Amino acid sequence: MIDSTKLRLCVLLAFALTLVPIATAQAGTSSPKIRAKPHSVMVNTETTLKGRGFPANTTITLEECGRTFWIVPEDPCLDEGAKTVTTDAKGKFQTGFPVGLCPEGEATKKPTQRVCYVGELVTGEDTGSLVGPAKLIVTYP
Repeated sequence: MIDSTKLRLCVLLAFALTLVPIATAQAGTSSPKIRAKPHSVMVNTETTLKGRGFPANTTITLEECGRTFWIVPEDPCLDEGAKTVTTDAKGKFQTGFPVGLCPEGEATKKPTQRVCYVGELVTGEDTGSLVGPAKLIVTYP
């Protein structure tokens, strides 16, 4: 007859082994990331955004904002210029994006530049954030 402690240990070991493939699969997934080329642009021009690591075959909304995280009722994002894209089967996308001048963007050393971010806009009950944001340096006249 098997000791109850040994039986529990065998059951626990069997359960732990079923978790290994799940943990391995999750380790292979990457967090969403967007790259902008060029990343230094003049206001009212276009940049190319390439995203990866997003859920596959999903429609997302990209917005330009002055910060990557904020608390409502703050709104550091442009009201116009949002763009909707659909990711491919691998969670990637590529699109042109019209660059504006984000509100509340951080100033740079140059008086006519501002740091802005473009990412997937996600809102919570009392927060807003950008997922996978690309950093832009926007120059204005």
